[in-house]
Amino acid sequence: MATRRRFSRGGNIVKRSGRRDLEERVAEAVSKLLTEYDPTIRKPALKLASKLAGYVASSIAVQTQAVQRALPAIEEIVEPLTEKFLGELVRTAEGQFNPRFERFNPAPPPAPASGPVSLASDWAGPVAGPTVIERHFGIPRSTLFRWQKRGEAIALRTGSSRFVFPLMQFVDGRPAEGIATLIVLFGGHRSAWQWLMAPSAGGETRPIDVLLSGRAPDVVAAATQAVKKDGGH
Repeated sequence: MATRRRFSRGGNIVKRSGRRDLEERVAEAVSKLLTEYDPTIRKPALKLASKLAGYVASSIAVQTQAVQRALPAIEEIVEPLTEKFLGELVRTAEGQFNPRFERFNPAPPPAPASGPVSLASDWAGPVAGPTVIERHFGIPRSTLFRWQKRGEAIALRTGSSRFVFPLMQFVDGRPAEGIATLIVLFGGHRSAWQWLMAPSAGGETRPIDVLLSGRAPDVVAAATQAVKKDGGH
């Protein structure tokens, strides 16, 4: 019995030495899976979720066999414990985050781009057609086309003369506040989305990031100034 314990502990030391590598590999796999599940997931959320998954999974994997045998005894309370932990995590994050402190210096309106957008266009970010959006996000095709026709959601023409919708513009199944106003300001869907996705001058923050943080009035004001400086559209 003592020999078994020594063997278990020795093996555990070896496993622990490789825990960091396992953590990174799990985090990478989870990041890929989450991105495929929801291309609109925000980078901070993606990074935190992947890191937590990697840390928890790798920490459990390197426990001794005795500990691993004992873990099934707490399966019934894992979910409530996790919900309590995540609730505290979210409350702490919300208490420390103040979007008013996040400043951005948006770039001027980009030069009009020619040609249709493709599904692989880096500048446009994740895009999808009505069928995919209805299947994965529950937004009916008829609703999408109505938003497009009324200028309430941004739609980009593809090479097949069909339209795709940038996924980042949707918040809880609807176009983010301010999208319709920006379409009018820039005189079109494509120009509005190009500006929203352009990194701010001297930084990585994009107007779309600020818009999604709940600061639509700030983004609209910045867009108005950018259009005026550019001579209007």
